[in-house]
Amino acid sequence: MAQQVKRNSSSRGKGPASKGKGSQTGLIVAAISLVVVVAVVATLVLVKLNSSSSGSNSSGTNQLASPSLVAAVTGVPNSALASATVPAGSITMPYKITGGPTFESAGKPVVLYMGADYCPYCAAERWPLIIALSKFGTFKNLHVTSSSSSDVYPNTQTFSFYGSSYSSPYIDFQGVEMTANKQVNGNYPTLMTPTPLQQKYFNQYDKPPYTSLAAGIPFIDFANKYIVSGPSYSPGLLAGLSRNSIAGSLTIPGTVTNGAILPSANLIIATICKTDGNKPGSVCSIPPVKSIEASLK
Repeated sequence: MAQQVKRNSSSRGKGPASKGKGSQTGLIVAAISLVVVVAVVATLVLVKLNSSSSGSNSSGTNQLASPSLVAAVTGVPNSALASATVPAGSITMPYKITGGPTFESAGKPVVLYMGADYCPYCAAERWPLIIALSKFGTFKNLHVTSSSSSDVYPNTQTFSFYGSSYSSPYIDFQGVEMTANKQVNGNYPTLMTPTPLQQKYFNQYDKPPYTSLAAGIPFIDFANKYIVSGPSYSPGLLAGLSRNSIAGSLTIPGTVTNGAILPSANLIIATICKTDGNKPGSVCSIPPVKSIEASLK
């Protein structure tokens, strides 16, 4: 799903028989019981994380993220990403652009993100995007926010690229949060204004046939080689969760955040690797990343 850019009203989304008896039956029952126990434990851990961080559910915009929160999201180990596999065909692949100019800055491919603080779909997509980008560079002054309280999936907890910076020897990330998350006189105030070149590529590629909804957000342009429009998973999976609980459960198998966010991060990593010449090798060689990259057209 992507969210159409709207500033005067709430936004719209578009669119992630056995034969044995006896001891064999006992083994099956034991295996099922083990799966249930793992799921229950993972759920209890997530609930505990959420209840222990109730203060992080505030809807304030552009507050500086705590060092511990940033570390948890930007420091997801490669081993956790290597374990984050999804069934074949369950990931919506990026749209391949052919014939257009490469979007570069200082000789590095540009990863352009266009979004808005009010947008719940952007809120969901920033989690895997930050995890992925952190494998190629370093963020400074990441801020926290939540999606609009009056939109679908209200108050989805997330980060904001407004006020942050990013450096990388491999890519140039340009994050544009166009509007805030709270309306003033019926409009979402402007946060960041795209440059003419950013606006040009947003207008050119954020429409059919590249995407299914014109001017939908979140929109990610990978050097004018691949386009991703919309979130990799439903923001509904984050409903009621604090930022600390989301970050704290990323590497815990069985949690909804681990099962949705890390595979989405692998998809973004693979697309970046495809555009920057597979650098760094330690990241681009992660097995799920290699598998996804091989399937990119």
